[in-house]
Amino acid sequence: MYEVVLSDAEQGQRLDRHLRKLLPEVPLGGIFKLLRRGTIRIDGKKAKPDLRLAAGMTLTLPDNLGAAAGATPRPSPPAPPPPRSLTPEVVHRDDHLLIVDKPAGLPVQPGSGHDHHLLAWLDGQPFGLRTATYRPAPVHRLDRGTSGLLVVGLTPQASRALSDAFREDRVQKSYLAVVEGLPVASAGTIDAPLWLRETARASQPKVHVDERGKRAVTDYVQVQAGRGRALLRVSLRTGRTHQIRAHLAHIGHPIVGDQRYGATSDLGRGAFLLHAAELRLDHPVSGEALQFVSPVPRRLSLAIG
Repeated sequence: MYEVVLSDAEQGQRLDRHLRKLLPEVPLGGIFKLLRRGTIRIDGKKAKPDLRLAAGMTLTLPDNLGAAAGATPRPSPPAPPPPRSLTPEVVHRDDHLLIVDKPAGLPVQPGSGHDHHLLAWLDGQPFGLRTATYRPAPVHRLDRGTSGLLVVGLTPQASRALSDAFREDRVQKSYLAVVEGLPVASAGTIDAPLWLRETARASQPKVHVDERGKRAVTDYVQVQAGRGRALLRVSLRTGRTHQIRAHLAHIGHPIVGDQRYGATSDLGRGAFLLHAAELRLDHPVSGEALQFVSPVPRRLSLAIG
């Protein structure tokens, strides 16, 4: 059996729709059959197709899923390679772990209007284990407009360990953000719960500060200022969806270009100035302490210089 721990990115999705994306080779009727039989389970129990998913749930799949569903494997047409400007840079790779530096503008998952995405790029790479129910995939998310370091599990064992580490906030993440205006305090902590809005439109904030939400804590330090903007180094104590974007908007300093969260500046094509600059984590198999750093992108430096 293979287990997947769901993240905030799956929050609110219907189970059957999530399985259609996760298992494109299995027909919808086969998915319904497996759910009725309990071959696919949520938190160890049978689940209905219309179940709404929540972060932290465990999805259990059998190793021989394709055969169990009566699916006939169909080769997928190869995705076109991304242009050079959208090609991820490999920062680290071993048998279990891959760290890439994702360029801004490259989505992690497929979506409407996206010709290229990170999952398709991964599918075209020779590394990582692939089975009927597993393929290498990121264990956390970066928004399309965010650049920087992204963690990918190359084996089920590594993916489970990495998912646990992210869910338990055992991965230290540091970001760089250029914000509108200059914070009154050059350093501070934002401790405000965030509520996920399942029905938010693409132009509306996906999360907002609300006492009903989950606790979220963000630390920031001003690194540089110029042109009425500030470059902040931002560290996360918790890992909530859109945490940095929502928290900085909450204190009146949205990220430059992030119009969804109130920025007045427009960089075009949904771009905004946020970069995942540093990661500290334990190797998912060996336990070795690892640290990775991505340099300040030129687009951030030019925004304040």
